[in-house]
Amino acid sequence: MKILTAREYEEILQQGLHDGEITEHSDGVEHCLEVQNQWITGRDRAIRLRDGLHLKIGDFYNQDRYAGALELQHEASQPLTLSFQLRGYVRVRTQGIGNDYYDEKAGENYLFFVPETQETEEYPAQERLQALKIRVQPHFLRTLISSPTDSLPAELNPLLEGRKGNIFHRRVGKITPEMQLAVRQILQCPYRGITKRLYLEGKVLQLIALQFAQMTERDCASHCNLNNSDIECIHQAKAILLSDLNNPPSLLELARQVGINDYKLKRGFRQVFGTTVFGCLQAHRLERGKQLLAERELNVAGVARAVGYASQSRFCDAFKRQFAMTPRDYLASLH
Repeated sequence: MKILTAREYEEILQQGLHDGEITEHSDGVEHCLEVQNQWITGRDRAIRLRDGLHLKIGDFYNQDRYAGALELQHEASQPLTLSFQLRGYVRVRTQGIGNDYYDEKAGENYLFFVPETQETEEYPAQERLQALKIRVQPHFLRTLISSPTDSLPAELNPLLEGRKGNIFHRRVGKITPEMQLAVRQILQCPYRGITKRLYLEGKVLQLIALQFAQMTERDCASHCNLNNSDIECIHQAKAILLSDLNNPPSLLELARQVGINDYKLKRGFRQVFGTTVFGCLQAHRLERGKQLLAERELNVAGVARAVGYASQSRFCDAFKRQFAMTPRDYLASLH
């Protein structure tokens, strides 16, 4: 295995820029490094959204037949990081967080705070690695939070209170369908300039909210006698439920598909998501209906059918309860 120190990595970076194997460009919103050499191909995108909030997207293929490792020294200003591993895996060992390596795997999301630590990251040979990372400084995090800190993951309380806080690395869970959608929209952002910055900031804030919600849901579930397997089944059940809003499975069928009984599914769904199975389905039907109305390709009756309502009047009544306006009032507000 080839092991590089941070200094050696920086020297290789500068040499690559000099030789043309690494190119850099900026569009005023993001700074991008593109690498094309005998070992690595790919690019690293860094986007400063506002003071204390940054987005990094890395997508690389390690062409070398040998695994590689990078030794890092994090500074005191190292921010809180939300990481979404999209492809491949990385083995990491961080000083002060046990003595063993832990893996960051594709399809999982993580939260960590590791200032003033030494870290070793190992990258497998001949594998594509893609990750999206959101870096949040504590002062920006405090601007987002208006509710009491005990409603958030406990690890964040010291940062919200202006204290240093302990270092930690936490696996939050699977990347949910809602997270996948937000990530895809970030990767496929169609805008430029200030519109691009605003669009990406909105999606990044959405990902922050989704990760924090997942953490608090799991913390709640851990106090409600649900094990990790139960929680994974309940998240899987939600994904199945929302995969076809027009023809959702019955409660018994849904429980059978994920391998738990209907009682545990009903109880666990409320504990993990704070709503019933039907309440979750209806909320997502109405959100999807609102999106379809905004697209203006279907009339109200067509939207009602598209999201699984047999009756237009039932859709309109539910829409008004959810959004405090009728579908026609919502359409009028778009002008």
